This record gives sequence, structure tokens and C-alpha cells, in this order.
Amino acid sequence: RLGATSRTPASYTRLRMATTFSQLQRYGRIYSGGKVAVSADGALLAAACGDSISLVDLATGRLLLSVGAEGDEITAFAIHPSLPELVLAGSSRHLRHVRYSAAAGSSEQVRAWRAHKLPVVDLAFERTGTLAASAGADGAVMVFDVAKGYATHVFRGHDGVVHRVAFSPASSTRLASSGADHSVRLWDLASRECAAVLSAHVGAARALAWSADGATLISGGADQMVNVWDCRAARLTSSRLTSSLAVLEGVEAIAVDPPPRSAERSAEPPKLTFVTAGSGGGLRPGG
Repeated sequence: RLGATSRTPASYTRLRMATTFSQLQRYGRIYSGGKVAVSADGALLAAACGDSISLVDLATGRLLLSVGAEGDEITAFAIHPSLPELVLAGSSRHLRHVRYSAAAGSSEQVRAWRAHKLPVVDLAFERTGTLAASAGADGAVMVFDVAKGYATHVFRGHDGVVHRVAFSPASSTRLASSGADHSVRLWDLASRECAAVLSAHVGAARALAWSADGATLISGGADQMVNVWDCRAARLTSSRLTSSLAVLEGVEAIAVDPPPRSAERSAEPPKLTFVTAGSGGGLRPGG
């Protein structure tokens, strides 16, 4: 039988509950939905949160700073591939070029400019960080020189909202976009033309991702399909569909796994694997 007896040692005393507490750390809201991205060094997570972007230390989970413009709801953002910089788009349709210091917990707006006639849906840097592309609800795809704050290209062809833009990791002149018109378009910045229209989806094409070598483009749509496109040819017009995968829910995002280090020493090309994020909240591997 458990319980206190006359033989209970004197060192066994009743524990007293604390009545006062001191706050060690406070965790507020850091994410309100939509896109998330990781900095090039893998140290920071950037996530949209209302009218700001939360920059979170991935090692500690601590919010380092919030970047944005008060009252201007964030609709899209892109994090620079090598520098502590962001490009943000808000409901005001302004694009903002921002520099930040995670160590100091501070940021400064370098410049702001207005771009599309309707809200910006997506933003993406090219591999050097010189250019950024935007996808607009007005059906346009625009490319900007970020340092100078002006448009270098304006592409039209989508019928309806453009959901995603993505530069090829292998070429700063190859840009892909996908839209509500079910199509994926490949744009050649050198010729300033649409080089190819990839048609396989029967619903809005909402997700895009390139393989690390730029040889393969993967698209996902509201039709619950993932399509894999061969883009190895020098001419984008030769791009072709190589496979399709049913994922049983609308595809909202695609992330391509980086190739293993062993692939650098292999004569065979590495197997392409990826993960899709669906409208039902599921994550599904593919490849």
C-alpha cells in the first residue's frame, strides 16, 4: 500500500506548486498561409504573415524580424539566391525591394514601384539575383531589373490569372509560367518571345518546379495531375511531355529533391524525385 507512514524519511517533503512565473520566450504568429522559402545558406525560413514576411531562425525557431509595409497585405515574395534581400508584392500592387540584417533584426526598403494592373500572385528570382519575374492576376508575366527597379520584359499570352513563374536554374534567359488557362508557357528572354506552350493539364496549372540542371520542368494542376516535361533541347520549342502522374488532389506546390552528392561522380544522370503539396493538405513523393 502506498502512502505516508510514521517511518517516512524526513527528507520526503510535500512539493509546493509555484504561484509565479517568468516569461522566457514568447511565440507569436509567424505564418498566415501561402508560400514559404528558405534562404540560400539554409539558416532562415521566410513565410508570409499578413502584411509582412516573417524571417525565422531554423536552428532555434525564433522569429528574428518581420519585413513588410504596414497595411499592405503580402500577396507574393521571393528571397534572393545569395544576398540578404527580398522582393515583396502587396495588395497595393507595389513591388518592394528590401534589404535585411538577421543579426541586427533590421530591414530597409531600397525602392518600390508599381507593376501589374491587378495583384501580383507570384515572384521568382533568376539564379544570379539580377532579375525577378512576377506573375499577375491580369494575365501578364513581367521581368524586372531589381537593382534599378524597371521592367525589362512584359510577356502576354495567358488567358486569365498567372499562378506561377520559375526561372531555369541552368539559364537566366529561360522562364516558365503557368496559369488558370491550363497552360504552361516557356519564355525566351533573349528573343523576347513565347518559345513554347505546353498543354496537358485540364485544370488550372498552379505549381511549377525545375530540376537542378534545368533539363526537366514539372507542373502540377487543379486537375490532380503532375506532368513532367523534357526541356533539355537547346530550342525550347522541342520541349515534350515525358510522363504524367495522378496525385488524387489538386496540386498547389512542387519541391524537387536536390541530387545526391554521389551523383556528381556517376556517369548516369540521377533519378529525379520530388514532393507535391496538395489542396487537401497532403504531401506526396513522386519521381
